[in-house]
Amino acid sequence: MDMDASLDPSSDREWEEAYRAGHALVDRVLDRLRGVHPAACWQPPPPHALSVLQQEAPAEGLGVERALDLAAQVIEPYGTGNLSPRFWGWVLGAGNVPGMFGSWMASAMNANVFAGNQAPVHLELQVIDWFRSWMGFPKGSSGLLVDGGSMGNLLALAVARHWATSGAVKTSGPEACRGLRIYGSTATHSSVTKAAQLLGLGTSSVRLLPAAHDDSADVALLEAAIREDQRCGLRPFCIVGSAGTVGVGAIDPLERLRELADRHRLWFHIDGAIGALGRLAPELRPRLAGLDSADSLSFDLHKWGQVPYDAACLLVRDGTLHRAAFQEDAAYLGALPGGLTPSGAHAFHAYTPLLSRVDRALKIWTTFVALGRDRVASVFVKNCAQARWLAAEIERHSQLELCAPVALNIVCLRYRGRAGGPSALDQLNRRILVELQESGFCVMSPHQLDGRFVLRVCLSNHRTRDADLEALVGEVTRIGRLLDVDEPKDSRSAASIR
Repeated sequence: MDMDASLDPSSDREWEEAYRAGHALVDRVLDRLRGVHPAACWQPPPPHALSVLQQEAPAEGLGVERALDLAAQVIEPYGTGNLSPRFWGWVLGAGNVPGMFGSWMASAMNANVFAGNQAPVHLELQVIDWFRSWMGFPKGSSGLLVDGGSMGNLLALAVARHWATSGAVKTSGPEACRGLRIYGSTATHSSVTKAAQLLGLGTSSVRLLPAAHDDSADVALLEAAIREDQRCGLRPFCIVGSAGTVGVGAIDPLERLRELADRHRLWFHIDGAIGALGRLAPELRPRLAGLDSADSLSFDLHKWGQVPYDAACLLVRDGTLHRAAFQEDAAYLGALPGGLTPSGAHAFHAYTPLLSRVDRALKIWTTFVALGRDRVASVFVKNCAQARWLAAEIERHSQLELCAPVALNIVCLRYRGRAGGPSALDQLNRRILVELQESGFCVMSPHQLDGRFVLRVCLSNHRTRDADLEALVGEVTRIGRLLDVDEPKDSRSAASIR
């Protein structure tokens, strides 16, 4: 065994190969982004690609050039499709070039952002301070970057649980949490229920009350449930509001929820995964009144913020409480008089269960520094205007139905169809959705509203043009007419009979 060997290229020839492979990768990716075409949205991995991906790793390597060439053939073309201007499924951002470069740079640095006097720690603190200021949180608030809004919700509820038990949960566990209850609407994201399960509170601790007609929280129903539970000897401790529900993008009455939380001395958490960043746009800020009043706020940056996956942020109003919820001392984490982890240096590991943490700040920093906050925020305004335009087009169209009010950037619609009852129309719209995806025309996602299947268009894509939405209206109706028969005559898709 060569005791001097490493995983770096071991010769000039291998280094030259690495340079070629790296330059080719950058050129290919930029060419692909520059030429993103709406007609090539999503396509499933073909059998030959899957067969390669299912092979065992080779005992002896192929070399970086061959490995990247193989990845370009069997992996790169078959992603989610969210680079396309016609990707409108779920709530996925499209990424951006400066952020991509920042992600590559962070990967090359390979820093563990756990603590200490290192640039990635200082950078994350600066990025968090940006968002603290932009979201209206006071000095003394804390925060950290996480992998997504779901993790942000989990950590926020962990801090709320610590607060509600005066810290006893850290020593007594479930015994300290008996009777704790969380409140939200039926439109609250499923990650809140998952968080309650993971925190040992159980599904029964989450009370989700029927949403109002516009999918926002009904404050009167929430208060009635809180009072009922208090009379029964239970312990209401947290209200979860939504700054953009996942189904239709509705914004809960955040100011009234804050007042409700204050009346009953409850923690107020806001899930802002979809819409919180809208606060950066002056045109949208009034719709998010009350966002700055939360005890904790989680929001995604890889959605509307267009930062490459994964990137999200959690803010906690009481930074001391945040640290107390997770702080655990260990000899190997002790500070030194100087060096990498000097006394007084920020320790992110004291604010999260994680010790090893990837650098998410650099791709956020390159996105906002290269493009500017106002240019990023302009995407939010554009997407909301596109959503309003699409809704108006749907309402004017005799064969389409607008299924929910448009609050931000999400539009839900149905093809009306000619015959059959509700079940038949649901099935027709399912077939339309699948056909649109499998043909590569676009990606929308499914949703249920009032027991009906609907086509959900989420406009969180900076590449979407008005022409793409015009084409969507035409394609939904074209495919709807082709499929709108009582019984399909054969198994051919709409794409195959164009």
